[in-house]
Amino acid sequence: MHRVKRSAARACLLLLNVVLLVRYRRLGQRFFEKMRRLPNFAAPVTFTEKIHWRKIFDDDPRFAVVLDKLRAKDIVSGSLPWLRFPRVLWQGVDARNIPFDELTVPYIVKCSHGCGMNIAVPNPSIVDREAIVARMSENLGETYGAKQMERAYAHIEPRVFVEALVGRDQGYEPVDYKFCVVGGRVAYIIVVAFRSSVKNTAHLDRDWHPLEIVQGELDSTLEIPPPKSLSRMIEAAEALGSQFDMMRVDFYEDEGEPVFGEFTVYPRSGLLQFDPATFDHQLGTRWNIAGSNYLTNPPNRFARLYKRVLVAADHLPG
Repeated sequence: MHRVKRSAARACLLLLNVVLLVRYRRLGQRFFEKMRRLPNFAAPVTFTEKIHWRKIFDDDPRFAVVLDKLRAKDIVSGSLPWLRFPRVLWQGVDARNIPFDELTVPYIVKCSHGCGMNIAVPNPSIVDREAIVARMSENLGETYGAKQMERAYAHIEPRVFVEALVGRDQGYEPVDYKFCVVGGRVAYIIVVAFRSSVKNTAHLDRDWHPLEIVQGELDSTLEIPPPKSLSRMIEAAEALGSQFDMMRVDFYEDEGEPVFGEFTVYPRSGLLQFDPATFDHQLGTRWNIAGSNYLTNPPNRFARLYKRVLVAADHLPG
């Protein structure tokens, strides 16, 4: 009887996946172009499929809070008072009001509601004010993530802010340490360095052992010693990320101390081209979507039925 129910449930999921591939055709096309295979949106197995599943199903209201680059700082200060984050020098809703004359330390101008919306100013005496105002004004009018269906960004109030640059001992180009937390534990670490010229990356496990993987066309040849504050970064990443089934938490290091950077809910929008592809599967098996907000608190009748089908098909624990 169990075998019959399981077969019926899997047939339902196959049909649902066809429906989802039609309904979210652009997502499926992008996935196929990058991965050279069709995704399983209905019963995801790999890490990249589960990021897409999150985009389609799990519009967790907490995502908009952690992705808001200003509100995220409040989460950090409330949860881990010892953890530093870059000081906010000014914030507002109109880039024309940025007080350039009052900014005397190296800084970076950012927007709260998206990624890549920033301009660094390592020398405050040399700044193109008009270019910054124009760029930030354009960013403020953009709904970030709409094309990639990263829905949480649409719930964030667009604000422009100025943040003090960290990493004086690294020429204000600090190494970026990205901790992927799955099920409350750091699953792997990505290190990014030398962003102003060539982006070099390294992939490591939580014990800083190199992983024999490459991610797409990124230069993955970076060899770098562990930061002095590695253990504290891991502690902070797991404390902050354990409230979610998967979360990436990014840090810098400044004078030997960890500095919080940001949260990431949709790493590379779910289009990480791992080589070998087996790593995508290995990472996916560690991510249990049963811990997602959508399946923990099913919002409607369809979600409750869908959860039962996933359990019946042995895609979720009973």
